[in-house]
Amino acid sequence: MNVNFEINDSAVLAAFNQLIASGRNPAPALDNVGQQLVGNIQFGFRNSVSPYGQPWAPLKFRSGKPLLDRGHLRDSVVYQVSGDAVEVGTNRPGARLHQFGGTIVPKNKKMLHFMVGGQPVFVRQVTIPARPFMPLDGLPPTWVEDVLGAIEDTLTDELP
Repeated sequence: MNVNFEINDSAVLAAFNQLIASGRNPAPALDNVGQQLVGNIQFGFRNSVSPYGQPWAPLKFRSGKPLLDRGHLRDSVVYQVSGDAVEVGTNRPGARLHQFGGTIVPKNKKMLHFMVGGQPVFVRQVTIPARPFMPLDGLPPTWVEDVLGAIEDTLTDELP
C-alpha cells in the first residue's frame, strides 16, 4: 500500500519557486529535503512520538520502545528524488498497520500464537494501536522550518 503526502506549505513552495526561478537545478535541494524528512521520521522512532509530538502507545507485552525491537520499519524509511519531487516512504508490509492501527486475527486457525519473554501466548486477536510515524496531516511547523533550512543550505552551498 502506498501512502502519499504533499508539502503545500506556502513558505516551502515559495523557496522552491525562488530556486527554480534562479535557474538552479532543484535536485540538490530535493536531496537535502529528503535527507531532512527521513531524519525527522527517525527522530520520531528514537523518541516514540508521532511527527506532531504525541507519544506512541506503550508496549503491553514486553519492555522497550515501540517499533524498535529490530528496527526494520525505521530502517526501511527512505527517500527518492524523482523529477521535481522527493518521495519519502517505506515498503514494509506492516507499515500501514503501525501508522493507522488495526486488529490482527488468525487466518487459518482459531488462535494467534506468539512468544513473549520466552513464554507462548495464545489469543483470538491482537489490537495494535496507531503509532503514526509519517506526517500525513501536513508537515508540523518544526518540520517546515527544517525543510526551509535544507533548501537554504542548498542555495548557500551553491554560491560561488
